[in-house]
Amino acid sequence: MSEQPQMSVFNQTISKRLALRRVGMWLSRVALALIFLLGALLALTPAGRATTRAALLLSSVIGAANATSTQDRPDVRHTSLTLNAANGPVYADLFEPRGNPPPIPGSREAAILISGVGDNRPVPQLVNLEDSFAEAGVVIMSVTTPSLLSYTLTPADEDGVVQAFQALARQPGVNPHAVGIIALSAGSGVACLAAADPRIRDRVAFVTLFGGFFDAADLVQDVGQRYLRFDGRTEAWNPQLVPLQVLANSVAPDLPPADAVALENAFNPTFIPIPSALLATFSPAMQAIYHLLAGDEPDQAAANLARLPANVHALLAALSPRAVLPQIRAKIFLLHDRHDQYVPFTESRHFAAALQAEGHPYEYVEFNIFQHVEVKGDLPISELVGDSAHLFGLLDAVLSYGG
Repeated sequence: MSEQPQMSVFNQTISKRLALRRVGMWLSRVALALIFLLGALLALTPAGRATTRAALLLSSVIGAANATSTQDRPDVRHTSLTLNAANGPVYADLFEPRGNPPPIPGSREAAILISGVGDNRPVPQLVNLEDSFAEAGVVIMSVTTPSLLSYTLTPADEDGVVQAFQALARQPGVNPHAVGIIALSAGSGVACLAAADPRIRDRVAFVTLFGGFFDAADLVQDVGQRYLRFDGRTEAWNPQLVPLQVLANSVAPDLPPADAVALENAFNPTFIPIPSALLATFSPAMQAIYHLLAGDEPDQAAANLARLPANVHALLAALSPRAVLPQIRAKIFLLHDRHDQYVPFTESRHFAAALQAEGHPYEYVEFNIFQHVEVKGDLPISELVGDSAHLFGLLDAVLSYGG
């Protein structure tokens, strides 16, 4: 056998290898260029930075499921302050990022956070959420009032949220046109009242409501009948004690003094039934609201709601986002736990339907990974993957308002 064919085969093999190497080098260069462009997109454009922050925040939210304590984060500055409002003091906690200034000075996004009723300030999941927002470059002002701390809803707290919004918009580095309002649970009512307030409604960048209500009267009826109607069917629903306590405290001031005391005592802090003979001595209004909250006359829920006096109906309307929806200018993000036992998910469905009917910009997602507004532990992988994708999309949209 001659050496000529062997050398020819050898040369062809070397040539192929060199050609493949050149192709590999070019592919590597293209890949590096794409990675560089992707990195530049994420780092240099607002949309890219929002996506990056959303991914980091999603990880923090899901990882907070088993949080039992809080820890100081060196990248977050925490300041407590008290503001003055028409209804009394507003207690605020400011969470600000220490480092990594935005590419454009004064372009930070910010949000008021209303965490609902009771003193949630030391709750680990809430603190970790506030810290995580700050680490993502968003300034958070968590606010509460004496009424909210005492498990009471009042329209008068609107001014406190407005005052907090104006104070947050004046914070150094904050873009006054990128300030939104985030409300959890019962905080949704006063959040919407503030978002519709003429003093700030044209400056509110977004409103995010998680586990909130749309119509307080409908909520009271759902509590009374102990079931929900949706998609042409009914489903049993048994509320936790907290919403009963909140509704009792909120309605009590509009009842005669003796009735008010009896109603509050029946639902605070645990449910203590009122004997029938004693209940009969109170006003018809007191009896009606008691039966609604106790759920002991589910078939009479609509009738008992109708028996409430005009001042109580006026209060329920004044607390409801439904009443001020036409005055809200900002896009509204709705999130709700599908199996929420504090506020039924149908409230957010009704909210979404009203927004759609008015052509108001909104997004709505139902979740299975939460218990009301807290992340569950030991989540099935199927629920975690699906809900995480939806949550990421919402976080990405909410975080797109800043620089």
